[in-house]
Amino acid sequence: MNKHIISLMKYLVVPSLILAACQPVEDTAVPDSTTTITDFEGSPPVFYTDSWTWPNQADLLSHMSRGKFYIPVQAEGKIAVIDPDAEDYGLHFISVAYVQPHHPWMAPGMRHVFINFQSEGKGDHDAYGWIDTWTDKITYGQTGINDPFHGAFSPTQTLLLNGDLDKKGGHVHLHNTTTLELVASIETTGQRSRDITFSHDGQYAFIGHQGYDPDNGLLGSVDVLDVSAQEIVKSLGEGRCRSGKMSNDGSVVLYSCDKANVIIAIDVEKQEVIKEIELPEGSGPFNIAFRPDDKYAYVGLKKIGKLGIIDIGALELVEALESGTDTNSTYFHPTASLAVVTNDGADSHVSILDSAQNKIIDKIETGGKSTHNGHWTPDGHWFIVTNRGGDTVTLLEYVEESGTIEWVDDIVVGFGTNGVLWAPYFCGEQILTVDNVKNTQNLPSTDSDGKCGDLPS
Repeated sequence: MNKHIISLMKYLVVPSLILAACQPVEDTAVPDSTTTITDFEGSPPVFYTDSWTWPNQADLLSHMSRGKFYIPVQAEGKIAVIDPDAEDYGLHFISVAYVQPHHPWMAPGMRHVFINFQSEGKGDHDAYGWIDTWTDKITYGQTGINDPFHGAFSPTQTLLLNGDLDKKGGHVHLHNTTTLELVASIETTGQRSRDITFSHDGQYAFIGHQGYDPDNGLLGSVDVLDVSAQEIVKSLGEGRCRSGKMSNDGSVVLYSCDKANVIIAIDVEKQEVIKEIELPEGSGPFNIAFRPDDKYAYVGLKKIGKLGIIDIGALELVEALESGTDTNSTYFHPTASLAVVTNDGADSHVSILDSAQNKIIDKIETGGKSTHNGHWTPDGHWFIVTNRGGDTVTLLEYVEESGTIEWVDDIVVGFGTNGVLWAPYFCGEQILTVDNVKNTQNLPSTDSDGKCGDLPS
């Protein structure tokens, strides 16, 4: 398949008050990616971000106990910022210029947060944002295609890929994470491109789709992108394969195909489906997470309210645990054998998984229904879960003495909280790298030059 570059647009900074609209985009020549996206130079940047990016280096940041959670408040058009250790949690808000801020994605180096805005008919637009965590100021860019969506960062290059929920087609958008420029947009074979996972060598990206219309030949396959060639080279699976996760060792990637009630297991090196893992009829498999040792993967079986456990050696479902309505995602503690499982339905609780025993051992009530996303601080002390069906987020604490996860507070931030992401305070270095992270101060920067200030009390 020939590559089809839809657009090439420079990063656009706009005022805080702008019209949420996009201009028509004409096809352009293929950009020379060697001049816009480069391999990491010098010491690699530190990664600790979303569940689609590798490596997830909590251990390198475990000494940085202070930082901020960024939480899009989708229904109210703002982003909440919380420091659990500060007075009144340091709660403040970032105003945004576009409707429905959806998910935050931390760029390598822990300085900038990519924000996608899920318009979906509520003021259609093609905007995305970058937050500078030093100043909490946001600037914007545009893709030319409505609804920029989920993303992932390359483990080897200065590159972010994100999808979009455009109902007319599927695309992946390439961004340079050094210059914060949009480099290109590439057409995929499906519609409404969603979860993206990179191979550990950065050569390939796997792209899920949530568009599904079998009567018109649309099967929601997983596309394989040759990153350097900027070309889709394969399509795998069918049945709306939208939610994916790669094993920690990078050998296999799983995508849940909810309309077919299967998970496809893809050999990363061969880019071939090695097995379709059958699931209960009507279970609606959704988000996937691997246990750190890769022995098991856990999938939210949304339609039956259970957490499915996949034996990775056998590639088969071995158990389904009662969790809650619309069981969604699993978030592993950085060091303990515990995980928080969210339930994105009518229930107002999270489930606590003991992953060593593969048992649900507790349920914690939250301040709202539809517990959706969560994130741990890298030292494993704090966890915030978003309550999409209410106006709060719930702060949980891991108590090392008892080895338990405990409720701390429900913090009112506004309705429709969706994603959540933690970023550390740091100063004096432009980004955190493998070489400088242990010697960089865990203090906030007071300006865009990186001058060190004092921790909030």
